[in-house]
Amino acid sequence: MTRPSQLDPHYINHRVVLPYGLKVTEVEKAVAETYRLFHGLNDFLQSRGFRPLEELLLGNSLSGIISEFLVKNIARASETLEANMKVGGHPDLLPKGHYSSNLVLKGDEGIEVKSSIQRGGWQGHNPEECWLMVFRYAIGEQDNGGSLTFVEILCARLELSDWSFSGRKGTSRRTPTASITASGVEKLRSNFLYRLPSVGIGRHRDILAKP
Repeated sequence: MTRPSQLDPHYINHRVVLPYGLKVTEVEKAVAETYRLFHGLNDFLQSRGFRPLEELLLGNSLSGIISEFLVKNIARASETLEANMKVGGHPDLLPKGHYSSNLVLKGDEGIEVKSSIQRGGWQGHNPEECWLMVFRYAIGEQDNGGSLTFVEILCARLELSDWSFSGRKGTSRRTPTASITASGVEKLRSNFLYRLPSVGIGRHRDILAKP
């Protein structure tokens, strides 16, 4: 498994529907920059005797870092979107000119970005009516030269009915979570920007980009 530096053009779906004027080529550029940043950081860490990011940061911490890289790089590449600089703000990417500033706590327009190593069962903190982009990734073995690889990129506008919410009960300190329902997952998988062979789930397993 070699380190990728960009999305494989054979598996990019140029028929995908993207909102707010976002272009497929801009997502391609953002992913390439995310690869460059991720691998560059790993090279630096390992040259100084540290373990790579995917071993230093596990689970949600790694996914959160990758999501931040993607948001900032999409914003840099896009002509129509900017990053939401509000800590904990929603959504991650804002249409330029729609808000009075790029510090938005809870906005009505934009794109939420999520990266995940999981095949499904994606969650958030709150159910939201919003456009959502999911970047599925895999982590390879460092000894074989492999590292981060994006395997599927999905995009869809989700409604409140596409989420199920699990709040706290009693004295529980459990973090409230919202899970994407089957209807929301189907919307995402049906509108894919990128999908490598055999990584799709269910009826989407063998659906790839058409030439």
